[in-house]
Amino acid sequence: MARWLSLAESGAQFDIEVNASPILAAETLRRNLWNVAYGAVVTSATLTALGTFDRYRMRAGLPKGAVTTVAPSPFQHADAGVLRVPDLRADPRDSAAHTAAIIRELPGLVEGSRGTLVLFSSRKQMQEVFDGLEREWRKRVFIQGNLSKQETLNKHKARVDSGEASVLFGLASFAEGVDLPGAYCEHVVIAKIPFAVPDDPVEAALSEWIEARGGNPFMELAVPDASLRLVQACGRLLRTEEDRGTITLLDRRVVTQRYGKAILNALPPFRRIID
Repeated sequence: MARWLSLAESGAQFDIEVNASPILAAETLRRNLWNVAYGAVVTSATLTALGTFDRYRMRAGLPKGAVTTVAPSPFQHADAGVLRVPDLRADPRDSAAHTAAIIRELPGLVEGSRGTLVLFSSRKQMQEVFDGLEREWRKRVFIQGNLSKQETLNKHKARVDSGEASVLFGLASFAEGVDLPGAYCEHVVIAKIPFAVPDDPVEAALSEWIEARGGNPFMELAVPDASLRLVQACGRLLRTEEDRGTITLLDRRVVTQRYGKAILNALPPFRRIID
């Protein structure tokens, strides 16, 4: 169980909320679903993480006899898209230098694309990049938060339909469930490997539990979770079998860090260009 206190404010009034939650839904699902269902089929484009079902097995409490399989994709990734990892000469862990490098390189990276989706892991960096771009270039950018999500997408589509280049700046909610086929998204730019911010009490308690059992929370939780989010983000590029485009990952850790190779190899098999 995770247990934590949080401060609740209402005007001049303050209160303390006492919270408790299981760190995993596995036992609840095992007791109320898997053990009583005659049969169950679970499908998703992102049930695997780092190429295995280990993450889902742990979090969902799958029975030992559960059968898992990966169905082949209808997309010819190597023909339809390119995954590029440029050398920005800036480590994403140095936020200021990384942000400055994105501001400097982004206009050139997306030149020639009609519709571009730029995904950030933090609102702060997204806003800083937007503010740092030249005023004339900012006119082609729709940034998440100024309008509703649907209004933002509609305006982006309308601009592309009119023959103009359009760029979307978005956060996690734009990295999944967003459908921009064809010219609406010819280029996906991902600022960083989407590691979760370690401020969730349940995830923190889960990390402590894994560590107490002799495990490595970073490799068992943080890396698989980030891999899954990255696969979801890459999934914004090809929405139909006719789509073509580029994914640019502005995070060299996929080639410089030991865990990076596993994350890179779990991505769809696009043709790779690593500067």
